Amino acid sequence: MPIHNLGYRSWTGEFEPAGTRWTVIAEIGIRRAWLSSWLRRVLFFAWVPGVLMGFMIFMYEQSNADVRSFSRGAFGGLAQLLLEPQVSSGFPRHVNVMQLLTNKDEDPGKQRHAFWSLLLQTLFKRSQPFILIPLIGLIAPPLISQDFRSRAFLLYFSRPINRSQYIIGKVATVLFYLIMITLLPALLLFVTGVALSPGLQVLNATWDLPFRSLACTCVIVLPSTALALMLSSLTTESRYASFGWFAIWIFGFLAHLAVTPIIATDSHSLLHCLSLFHVYSDVTAWILDPSFKITGIETRIILLMVLTAVSTAVVFRRVSAPMQI
Repeated sequence: MPIHNLGYRSWTGEFEPAGTRWTVIAEIGIRRAWLSSWLRRVLFFAWVPGVLMGFMIFMYEQSNADVRSFSRGAFGGLAQLLLEPQVSSGFPRHVNVMQLLTNKDEDPGKQRHAFWSLLLQTLFKRSQPFILIPLIGLIAPPLISQDFRSRAFLLYFSRPINRSQYIIGKVATVLFYLIMITLLPALLLFVTGVALSPGLQVLNATWDLPFRSLACTCVIVLPSTALALMLSSLTTESRYASFGWFAIWIFGFLAHLAVTPIIATDSHSLLHCLSLFHVYSDVTAWILDPSFKITGIETRIILLMVLTAVSTAVVFRRVSAPMQI
């Protein structure tokens, strides 16, 4: 071919909208994360608690259909064993599962709403945080730090990709997996409950639970994603970002255990915010159960909002730094 025929040529394919450029970054991040066998194991175990909660709904509906009192009592004992220890930040949740299930004066719709809400609280408060912490620890630390270390951001920004699209692509990578262990199990649990119920009239009492589950998911995944990406952007070594991520959770939990015995449960709300684990537990319980009152819940919500805003600002500044001359 003659030399004068070489050079730029017009694109003959289809043009993608500019607003979808971040999807390429997200797709690459999702595929790379999926190559980890540990990630696939964590996702598998994330769905085990949802299966257990689905079994509890099945037993609940069977005990409702069975008029024999011993069947109701046997299920109440099992539910009390699995669901009763609901303690968050020193505020005991004064709900006796056995009393809830055997109270004949309770409206069936309210009773079902309370029990389903308790199952969702267990799903969000106990099981998912222990899955969420190692999952983000596997995915988020190398997302930005490796780009800084390998100078890959020069390749990204040599394309028509701006700073916001780059960050959105990284955020979408983490959100994809977090939604799989938070919102999807909760929605599947709700659908299972409706399918195992005697009729669709149960929606009259439980229609708000999917929206409450969505709110709980946002409360959990947005601050966690922002914090993890901030740590990843602050270093070129992903292991340092991983250490910082786990240190925040571990030392915060230990600090909370240390100060809880010496402070009152109805005061010092800032001290109760030392542990993100307990902050998430309190806020999700407050969202799922309208009757669950926590002193100083506003402080916890403000903390999560400030954490998200500050972490996001740091990420934007760190991503912009290599492009400044």
